[in-house]
Amino acid sequence: MSPLAASTGLLLALTGLSLRAPDGSVVSFDSLRGKVTVVVFTSAVCPIANDYADRFGALYHDYQGKQVRFVHVNSNRNETAAQIRANAEANRLPFPVYQDEANAASDRLGAQVTPTAYVLDEAGQVRYQGAWDDAVNPARVKRAWVREAVEALLTGRPVDRPATKADG
Repeated sequence: MSPLAASTGLLLALTGLSLRAPDGSVVSFDSLRGKVTVVVFTSAVCPIANDYADRFGALYHDYQGKQVRFVHVNSNRNETAAQIRANAEANRLPFPVYQDEANAASDRLGAQVTPTAYVLDEAGQVRYQGAWDDAVNPARVKRAWVREAVEALLTGRPVDRPATKADG
């Protein structure tokens, strides 16, 4: 089964899940969705995920107010809420990082490494999953996979590359 086929129906898989917000409150995944939803599994201690912090923030800023929601999820049982908050502050992340204390979201989707991104359409179908872009070194990026998927969905086009391998 292809990686995309394994997570098609992401919305159904995540419906009913709760995540812990940085302030300690509990929010439902359903309340975080937008016309386009970018879900990223990340880690406070993963050097590769931390290398992407600026790119995460740039995409967030570029699509603020454009019906794109960003759901950054830390599903590492061994990372505390304090570590997650400190990492978000240190990396100046302009969005909340939710904690999935039971690893339910990553388990249901099969996310194995951080960062792994999923881009959902308005109906909740996965239209892209995998790497954020094609190079860990930002100077070598030729294809910005998540950005391309978001643009395609916002303009009503199909995503031309629905899956890539996430390296983490």
